[in-house]
Amino acid sequence: MALISDFLTKKVQLRSNHGMVDGKEKITTRTYGDIVSDATDQAIYDTAVIIDGLQQPVMEEVIKHELALLTLI
Repeated sequence: MALISDFLTKKVQLRSNHGMVDGKEKITTRTYGDIVSDATDQAIYDTAVIIDGLQQPVMEEVIKHELALLTLI
């Protein structure tokens, strides 16, 4: 039997650290979806850097989520 992977969706999260607020570390996450299946990691990161230039505070992490359906044939 062969295993097939069918692309479903790809998303990217930008995490920003606002520092300490009321004694707790405040981190915000923004998620962007509908990323094309053939987007390279470098293209995703470069786009995240551009988006980061438009917001405050500075981005701390870029997280990529990929979802695929695995099927045995």
